[in-house]
Amino acid sequence: MVTAQEIGTLEQDSNAAFVRTLYLLDRAKLEGFLDPVRFPNGINSMTVPVNALTVVVGTPLTKLDFQPKSCTYSESRGRDANGYYYDVQFLTEFPKDRYEVVSWAKDTQFQEYVALWEDFNGTAYLTGTDEIGLEVQLTRTVAGRNVATVLISGRFVTPTYYLESIDLAELFPEADFSFHFSLGFNS
Repeated sequence: MVTAQEIGTLEQDSNAAFVRTLYLLDRAKLEGFLDPVRFPNGINSMTVPVNALTVVVGTPLTKLDFQPKSCTYSESRGRDANGYYYDVQFLTEFPKDRYEVVSWAKDTQFQEYVALWEDFNGTAYLTGTDEIGLEVQLTRTVAGRNVATVLISGRFVTPTYYLESIDLAELFPEADFSFHFSLGFNS
């Protein structure tokens, strides 16, 4: 006996291309991450709920402001002696050779990031984990075109997760308490 499985249909929603919003979170500042593989949730096995990220208080979140429809994302699955892996990359170009882009890329040369991003369909994603992050690479060209190309890439053991929301107020709510321990009278 055979059970047929259908994936996708001819009657699908329209599809808008490119990355709309991209935030980079320093992986070292990510104190806790309840990934849906190790900690299954009620949503589904590929979606990270909004309460699944815990960061150090005051953690900077970098938003890349690129021109509309200039940032692409790709993910490919491969296999080697260690098993399956997923190569991920974001690629965007900034017009002209810009000082702030070059300075930022130079300052991040030893950092790894977790990407919180959204496509033009309104779907939110999370790429990277608390164990492995993305790295930033910069290429500058002054020739037929004058651009600064930023490549953000990494290799992971799981594919990019869906994210329940890209709203920063939901992902990182302000709270009147902390997880720090104190013996103070008013703590």
